[in-house]
Amino acid sequence: MLKTKSYSGYQKIKLISVGHLIDLEIQLAASSKRVKTEFIGFLEGQYIILNYPNSKQLGRASEHLKEDATVIVRAVADHGDGQIIAFKTEIKAIAYTPTKLLFLYPPQEIQSHCLRHHVRIPTLIPATLMTSRSTCDGVIKDMSRTGLQFSLPSAKVDLPLYEKECQIVIAAKNQQQIRLQGEVCSTVHQGGSALVGIKLVSEENKVESLLRQCMIDLTILHTS
Repeated sequence: MLKTKSYSGYQKIKLISVGHLIDLEIQLAASSKRVKTEFIGFLEGQYIILNYPNSKQLGRASEHLKEDATVIVRAVADHGDGQIIAFKTEIKAIAYTPTKLLFLYPPQEIQSHCLRHHVRIPTLIPATLMTSRSTCDGVIKDMSRTGLQFSLPSAKVDLPLYEKECQIVIAAKNQQQIRLQGEVCSTVHQGGSALVGIKLVSEENKVESLLRQCMIDLTILHTS
């Protein structure tokens, strides 16, 4: 008999863009395994579709990724106030052709809370996104004291997006480099660009120095 589940909160699901990087937590017997994958889409009241995670990330957890397995999905909506969306559900089915996909039951409850607590200032600052495996040139689209949004051509996206730790390198006016330490939180593909949401790690003084060089009124940072 076909299993059915109640559902709610699809307005929140709609905040997750197709291709958005999400965190998938697989519930194991005595622990859990967290991996990264992409949001593919949903049919309201029927299922949510995710890309099947990379086998290297899964390891032995692949044995637990099967029908009726419990999973937790977390995603950062790169719209509005940058909500983090999370829900718990079960795997409805796994598709194997033409590509491997996970179909999840609609969640009974979806939780969300605001991730951004600081004003975001629009910018157009050329910079370089560096991870341990790749280097990509792009533009900082907006910035706060604790985070920024980095834009780069989608064709250049290797896997800075599966690596959490990163550096943003900016050429300052005095010909010295400003290096910001950060963590990749989200990725959204829009047209031919990828927008990478980055949380900055204890870099508030450097951010204020950078914005001051760009002649931006810093009083706006302290209004929230």
